[in-house]
Amino acid sequence: MSRRRDRRGLSDRLRDAYFASPVHAWRLSGPVPDGLAVAVADAWTGDSDLGRELLEGTYAVGGTAVQVGADPWDQSGYSDAAREALHRFEWLRDLRDLAGDAARRRARDLVGAWIERYPGWDRLAWRADLLAARVAAWVHTFGFFADSADDDFRRRVLESLTRQYRHLLRALEAGPPGVARLETLRGALIAAVALGADGEEIQGLADRLDAAIRAQILPDGGHRSRSPAMQTDALVALVDARAALRAAGRESTAALDETIQRMTGVLRMLRHGDGGLALFNGATEGQVWRLDTLIARAETKTRAVTSALEAGFERLVAGRAVAILDTGAPVADDDTAHAGTLSMEFSVGKERLVVNCGAAPGDPRWQGLLRASAAHSGLVIDDTNTTELRADGSLGRRPAQVRLERWEADGAVWVEAEHDGYRESHSVVHRRRLFLAAGGDDLRGEDVLSYTGGPGAKPQEAAIRFHLHPRVSASLIQNGASVLLRMPSGGGWRLRVTGGRLALNESVYFGEGGRLQRTRQIVIGVPLAELRALESISVKWALRREDRR
Repeated sequence: MSRRRDRRGLSDRLRDAYFASPVHAWRLSGPVPDGLAVAVADAWTGDSDLGRELLEGTYAVGGTAVQVGADPWDQSGYSDAAREALHRFEWLRDLRDLAGDAARRRARDLVGAWIERYPGWDRLAWRADLLAARVAAWVHTFGFFADSADDDFRRRVLESLTRQYRHLLRALEAGPPGVARLETLRGALIAAVALGADGEEIQGLADRLDAAIRAQILPDGGHRSRSPAMQTDALVALVDARAALRAAGRESTAALDETIQRMTGVLRMLRHGDGGLALFNGATEGQVWRLDTLIARAETKTRAVTSALEAGFERLVAGRAVAILDTGAPVADDDTAHAGTLSMEFSVGKERLVVNCGAAPGDPRWQGLLRASAAHSGLVIDDTNTTELRADGSLGRRPAQVRLERWEADGAVWVEAEHDGYRESHSVVHRRRLFLAAGGDDLRGEDVLSYTGGPGAKPQEAAIRFHLHPRVSASLIQNGASVLLRMPSGGGWRLRVTGGRLALNESVYFGEGGRLQRTRQIVIGVPLAELRALESISVKWALRREDRR
């Protein structure tokens, strides 16, 4: 969950020195199996189009294309994201799904070149999370690239696999925290089962996984990062770990099954009608087929949660409409979290209408901007984030309390939430009320700012933002009194406001694979100079379908 910064202390340097020593290299030696003891099946498909591009020398990562030359491991010109993705080897699935001798030879060449270049410890290539992903990828695609290879190649692959696994057992505690730890343990379990580790070793890894689950998964099934993307990745890790245990002839624990069930309910909650993810805390829409496959592999009929108190999300559903509201505060130690408390998204059927701006994980130029409150469909006072985002990525001032109430009656849903993220900076609390009518064609909101009577900067203006999906067109009408929105299907919606000034501004959208798209945003400007005298200021808005049926 935390970005890795260059803060290596003495213990880290000593550990690295040991990993680079002949003593550690000697401890990685030992018997090498003639083949995999267990064929651990890979339930995930690749992308044959990406495989074809890789065959032609281009690798797509983080929304950008990387030219993979004759020696792909000469990575001096690659971004950090590209280097890490290449070392994970998960792109082997793309070559596997492309199939054919050319793809198989390309896979062998890349694996063989990696083994030759990295026979022993390297700070990046042998980092625990990357190594775990790589050994899992080699196990899952072994039949594709190695089964028909000559004996010498197979021996080199199995020897490297074994050495990497032995190192991984000694480096588990040195790996990155958060979801990366779950993924590291998932890879270790897959390798352990495939290489024929004994039951005690496998059980030890399963116990570590249980401990990581207890540390990261909230009681309602949400991941502590509060990110739909991290929710997905964590659930993938647990589902794959369970499959590895089953491949070894072992039953998964009740705790693991129950965690998968609870996490699936929250994941369903965070999907829109198009099947993609809501854009909170660093998420992009994701791949619908992958999400569908994940939910099928979870093997649970758990429905979408509507209220996740610990995870901090509310889902309002009526007719074909879905509104998702962020009702949580960022996790204090998460330097990738977004300042999006009380932001919302809204979709109708398979069409998104109101969105957050998303994330650009492979582009540091945009990462900080997209974490800001202004990149979310919420309320911002004086261009000040609801949570302070420090220059080093860490969090400062943030909401200490988020209060929530919810009612449902006759198919309609009301949610009222309040946060105090502006108490320290402006002595203001923000309360947002949402109402979704039973037919799903009427979404109403009220944003209330209240002065607490304390010190702080005197607020001047608030901006209530509604970022629009790129395929939604918007026009100011009635002399700027309302905004007419047109969906790709032709459906129309109208936004009206009481207590603020409407404007249409430019915006950006990174929801589709982290790729920049231009779009528009509706901004309601709210003067606050008289807030302290008035004690509270309220803005009401209504988003209603124009073509009711």
